[in-house]
Amino acid sequence: MRNILIVTPYMPFPLNSGGRIAQFEFNNELRHQFKVTLVFTMKPEDQKDLEELKKMWKNVNFKPYLITKKTISDRLGSVLFRFSEFVNRLIGKGVFFLGCKTVLDKLLQQNTTLFRSKSFGFPRGFIDHFRDVLLEDSFEYVQVEFHQLISFARYIPRSSYRIFVHHELRFVREKRELELFSFKSGFLKWVYRRNKKFELSALEKYDMVCTLSEVDKLILEKDIKKPLLVSSPVPIKAGKSANDFSSASKLVFLGGEDHFPNKEGVDWFLMNCWMPLKSEYPDLKLTVIGKWHQATIDRYAGLLDAVSFPGYVEDLYEELTDSIFIVPIRIGSGIRMKIIEAVNAGVPFVSTEVGVEGLCFKNGHDCLIGNTPQEFCSSIAKILESKDLGHRLMTNARNTLSVENSYEKLIDRRLAMYN
Repeated sequence: MRNILIVTPYMPFPLNSGGRIAQFEFNNELRHQFKVTLVFTMKPEDQKDLEELKKMWKNVNFKPYLITKKTISDRLGSVLFRFSEFVNRLIGKGVFFLGCKTVLDKLLQQNTTLFRSKSFGFPRGFIDHFRDVLLEDSFEYVQVEFHQLISFARYIPRSSYRIFVHHELRFVREKRELELFSFKSGFLKWVYRRNKKFELSALEKYDMVCTLSEVDKLILEKDIKKPLLVSSPVPIKAGKSANDFSSASKLVFLGGEDHFPNKEGVDWFLMNCWMPLKSEYPDLKLTVIGKWHQATIDRYAGLLDAVSFPGYVEDLYEELTDSIFIVPIRIGSGIRMKIIEAVNAGVPFVSTEVGVEGLCFKNGHDCLIGNTPQEFCSSIAKILESKDLGHRLMTNARNTLSVENSYEKLIDRRLAMYN
């Protein structure tokens, strides 16, 4: 059996984020075809989740790196990085101070990755741990996941085939962030171009780069030639208790605020769409599923009429019953696996173009798309007013998913990468 080492910033369990789901689905199949060694970081409080995962994946060799207190070398590395970026961050603060005027500007300033894209963000000991594991065996393949670890190719021996799985093109996300600011800045554009150059240069050190959508693959093809580029969308199995849409009494959003595109999307929806919808449909409710901090929830206190933040839910399909799924995402790249969850659950969805990007669903046939508050509200209203429309969109989306992105088809597509 062939030998593969997979290194990722975090454990692919529990299944409470798109990134974890993406890793879990593929690795769950990969472990039957390969001898898998999994390297990741974890905290002491993650031990229970690790034990659960070990019960499911008894044939996987787990190599966790436990993050506790920072060592002297960790602190030194952090200081050196901050010093190297000090001038850029200082100038950036000045640009934001002079330019930020709107609430959205300030939200973007607090969460943009522009000044974090070149940082490692993990203890330096994790690198040493990864290099030690590399010496324990002879790995035919070494697979690196997520932008945080994009520079890890330098540590992988030439004897191994080096694969990078790119869940989100960071430079695409940052370009979209810049487009949302109410002001223009030559300096911020320079930082963006610098980050893009760093990202593309890091990718060229791999033998293969795998994106999660064909759209992202085509974007990369314009800029890099050296590594083999492939796309491999994430498969998600349909649940046994999928709904059959008949009517909608609520809206549902799925995703935690720690992934900034989710936070910005919900903020945009609440600030621009929610009250107009409530004025037309007083009984309408909104449920935001995922981890959201109380401070953020409190910030929307005046808008939260009939809005609930239940956190993690045990039965997603039950929560989605009689709902319209909303995807008001305006930044990011990759694919929104939450849409696949909604389609599998049997509910219609309304999205922005960015939200549905990379998936096979078409406006007016499988879903409704709106990019402005007026378009988004109008799309939701159409489904609220016509259960036949909602049922038709849901049925078409299910059929499209089963034909274009069936679970078996996508698993075979990923496994073909290693042949």
